[in-house]
Amino acid sequence: MGQMMQEIKDQMQREMDDPEGFALAAEHVIYGELCHNTGFLLRMAWLQVSEKMEENSLSVSLSAAEYTILQMIAQSPGVRQGHLAQALYIKPAAMTRIIRAFEERALVLREIPTGDRRTVRLSIRPAGRKALQQARALYGGAAEHERGHLSAGEQRQLNQLLRRFCGLDRSETQAP
Repeated sequence: MGQMMQEIKDQMQREMDDPEGFALAAEHVIYGELCHNTGFLLRMAWLQVSEKMEENSLSVSLSAAEYTILQMIAQSPGVRQGHLAQALYIKPAAMTRIIRAFEERALVLREIPTGDRRTVRLSIRPAGRKALQQARALYGGAAEHERGHLSAGEQRQLNQLLRRFCGLDRSETQAP
């Protein structure tokens, strides 16, 4: 898979250099107008980042998705499980499974308030904080694999644009 991703990255770079349709040998794919498609470019960027994370993930106990969910819980103590699912575009049933698995691993604490049995509030436990700390270097946004071919300044600019694209630029916390 690594060689395939490198070929895709190389091809995309050639296409970006010649957006009018850089023609390659018949065995290669031409990206053409896809190089101007935001969704396609975001997907390709995610594939590149996730491949690098996968290569390095053996040293941590969390997946990228688990890190994200656990980090959100750590940043929002007492957050409602349903609100978290909604914020991360995760179906409620899937979020329930994830949280139960976290609970079995002693990463989070689920609390059901006495007056509202339908509400589940979440908070992080010490083991969850430790897992986050161990995974931060890989998933915390500062790793070189998240930059691709960008400089640190370009990465900051891209992050700023993506926050704006996602409507997260109005958040009280401006992460790197």
